[in-house]
Amino acid sequence: MIVVPKNAPYNNLRDFVEASKKGQGFNFATAGTGSTPHFVAEMLNVKYGAKLQPVPYKSGGESTTAVLGGQVEGTSEASIIALPHILNDGRFKALATTWTQRISAYPQLSTAVEQGFADVQIAHWAGIHARAGTPPAILDKVAAAVDKAMHEPATVEKLKGLGIEPIGGTRPEFVKFVDAERKRLGEIVKAAHMQEK
Repeated sequence: MIVVPKNAPYNNLRDFVEASKKGQGFNFATAGTGSTPHFVAEMLNVKYGAKLQPVPYKSGGESTTAVLGGQVEGTSEASIIALPHILNDGRFKALATTWTQRISAYPQLSTAVEQGFADVQIAHWAGIHARAGTPPAILDKVAAAVDKAMHEPATVEKLKGLGIEPIGGTRPEFVKFVDAERKRLGEIVKAAHMQEK
């Protein structure tokens, strides 16, 4: 989710991007070089002409604190971290979700794609990996167990309530997804010259 302080004058991602193009631009907190928020900033810079200066913090917690304290103009953070500051204490204003669909726990928030930013698609996803050489039968068994868990109603309800969208699938589907993400995000790395500072 792309978020700004609650008193920020931006009501959507378009407002935020356009405002960033004026003057010196905006500081955008990240959880470090190569983190998901860093990619969000560079996607907006490279593809849409935003002027966002990534500011690397040591963690998402620190970058969240920077936004809440007004040290930076915004950040992108996992929904499980951002939602409490939107729904519970109202200290964040959400501008868009960067996932490919709306978040079940906060469906009124539109996606960046819906707002006209077709290339801003990224999430804090998780998957299980194993050591090279692990027998395929074991990998398939683990993948099947994970897929089953991601479709159990109690698990789905719990995760969605936290702002996490459970997605199962087969091992080949996951491999295809990871390969596609590596290629797609690699292009952003090159275009933005992303590197450790």
